[in-house]
Amino acid sequence: MNDIELLAPAGSFETALAAFQAGADAVYLGLDAFSARAEAVNFSSDQLRQLLAAHKDKRAYVTFNTLIDDAQLPEVVEKLAILEDIHPHGLIVQDLGVARLIHQHFPSLELHASTQLVAHNLEGVLALKELGFTRVVLARELPLTDIRTICQRSGVEIEVFVHGALCYSLSGLCLFSAMEKGRSGNRGKCAYCCRLGYTDDTNTKSLPFSMKDLRLDDRLEQLKEAGVASLKIEGRMKSPFYVASVTKRYRELLDRGTAATTRADLETVFSRRTTHLYIDGYPPVSGQTPENAPIDPSSLGHLGTPIGTVKRLTKDRDGRTWLRFHTSRALEKHDGLQFAAPEGGKPLGFGISEMRAAISRRNAFEVRAGEDVEVLLPPKTEITSGMTVYCSASNAVKRRFPVPSFRPSEIAVGHAIDIAVALTPSGLTARAANQPDVAVTLAHPLTPAQHPELTFAAVEKAFTRLGTSDWTLGRLTVDDADRLFAPASVLNDLRRQLVEKLDTAHFAAQRTKVNEVLAHLESIPASDSAADSVRRSLKINLRQSPPPGDWDEIIVAIGHTGEVPEYDGDVRLALPVFTKEADFGRLRTRVKNLVRCGYQKWEAADLATLRLLKQCGITDITADWSLYAFNRVAATQLAELGITRFVCSPENELANLEALAKLSLPTLQPEFLVQQATPLFISLTRPCAEHPEHLTGIKGDEFAAYERDGLWITVRPQPRHFDIPGTGWHRTDISWDA
Repeated sequence: MNDIELLAPAGSFETALAAFQAGADAVYLGLDAFSARAEAVNFSSDQLRQLLAAHKDKRAYVTFNTLIDDAQLPEVVEKLAILEDIHPHGLIVQDLGVARLIHQHFPSLELHASTQLVAHNLEGVLALKELGFTRVVLARELPLTDIRTICQRSGVEIEVFVHGALCYSLSGLCLFSAMEKGRSGNRGKCAYCCRLGYTDDTNTKSLPFSMKDLRLDDRLEQLKEAGVASLKIEGRMKSPFYVASVTKRYRELLDRGTAATTRADLETVFSRRTTHLYIDGYPPVSGQTPENAPIDPSSLGHLGTPIGTVKRLTKDRDGRTWLRFHTSRALEKHDGLQFAAPEGGKPLGFGISEMRAAISRRNAFEVRAGEDVEVLLPPKTEITSGMTVYCSASNAVKRRFPVPSFRPSEIAVGHAIDIAVALTPSGLTARAANQPDVAVTLAHPLTPAQHPELTFAAVEKAFTRLGTSDWTLGRLTVDDADRLFAPASVLNDLRRQLVEKLDTAHFAAQRTKVNEVLAHLESIPASDSAADSVRRSLKINLRQSPPPGDWDEIIVAIGHTGEVPEYDGDVRLALPVFTKEADFGRLRTRVKNLVRCGYQKWEAADLATLRLLKQCGITDITADWSLYAFNRVAATQLAELGITRFVCSPENELANLEALAKLSLPTLQPEFLVQQATPLFISLTRPCAEHPEHLTGIKGDEFAAYERDGLWITVRPQPRHFDIPGTGWHRTDISWDA
């Protein structure tokens, strides 16, 4: 299976080296801005250059996968110009404005669609292909049957997650962190609200949204046969040790079908319970059993791999307590042990300070698997007989993954430049042969050389030391017809002047391009103020009746089933945000039937439904907030796709809403939420609580989760009210009713 890419996370330079050493074909990494893991160490541009230069046989993809405010566009352009210069193997993108900038102005950069773009069916992938994406990272929730269909019929590379942490919400559709904590997951600052504890109305405390980790190490052959191009390991916030160990196991399985790095080994590194999620098919939305449910409501974080059960605790003559158990795993001094705390509390743990075989009174550095062992228990550690013993850290496993060494000075980094040097009695000239406008002449009398055969080596030595991370020496030619001697100091001075000219020319060319793109941004029309008229719309679903009000338009979320009743006034039908591949044909038929009934105004929730509506010949199409447009370039892209109005996301800050309100695109109008039952989580997975419709957070905040149209929606019981910038289209959205 070596023709399928193994893609590992790299939250730091050291992690990237560890991943490559463990057998990764490629890594994905973020720079110091616009990365969905903003709190990872991430990379500087120089480190990215070094990584690409040091591993020319490997690939590196840059995550540029956050939503971009309008005021951030100039910085985005600057970063894209730098990335075009470095030229990684691909950019993983969420924002449609960034994708448009790359496609129009930086076309040498390869576009990969982030999982944040919620590609979950063939129609969505085809829409991304039409926008210039060459690879699509599918939503994690897809079954193998859907993955196979998309791989075989899309004509783009497909990347799927196979290991690591899972988000409770569909990626890209989580607003919980942004709305409740002021930390946007779409901006790389997720507060991990799905990992918090909640209490239901029976006063039962649990972790109802805390997902197990994905593990598909036993589905690799099926994914290969389905046509997947890349297998992705999650974990840019994880350590080099974690990334190396997980990568090694998948590398061994791909190469040999078996792995010396066992699941138990990985559990000593990090050990949430694991799940196949929906790779084997979607379960019923209701009635999941604890065994097949992808949520672990009782434990959180690292516990370890089980290795035995506490037999008894004994005191020695010094009053110290020893814990005896039969170990199924070899242990050594300083390994970590943990014990699950009652009622899902924080695990109890300690490192082994003293250890001995149960039949001996002599301390041992290590014991073999299959022996009874006694371990000294630290004071005030509440362990009892019958508790499961977990190995939470193994020095033997750590030794298998040494930290890679790297010397930047040994790596030639930068653009290869061909240099021609000419020596004459009156001086020297150096010219960048593949940049003809860059040349330097240095007046300096030269005398005949005593050893002219050494001249080339002297010139080469000087010009190998280019003194900058932007250039490396390519092909060197030396014209020395008069067989002259050039002092090393003169050659070094010539080199420095040439490099300075190269840098100046390169920077000038880059600035020219950046300024051209910025001028293009400024040409997108905007007004000094928002529209001076107010139009009011209302969004409901099929279960609701419109409340009294002077509505200019009523938007009805029709879902996948149900009869659409007659409404008085101007009505627009809204399509669902998630449609399984198996259901998309029926959705297409439903739309066509409703069009024949006279419905000509529609709202798209994603690129898949937008493409469907256009194929049905519909021209009056608006976009819900889930088709994110946070900046003028993204809005321009929506306008080009046929959108006439778009709802601004509720996680916008006021300054950005004011910028969007001033857009003056002739065919596109922003719409601003006045009131909304904001969907904090949108998920395929039922919360693991007996009464998810009544949940209370640790600070007393109330939430409700309920099933609608095959999805589980989490909201606050009371709708939110928003401050809006000026006037224009105002929208009341109550379709996510509890």
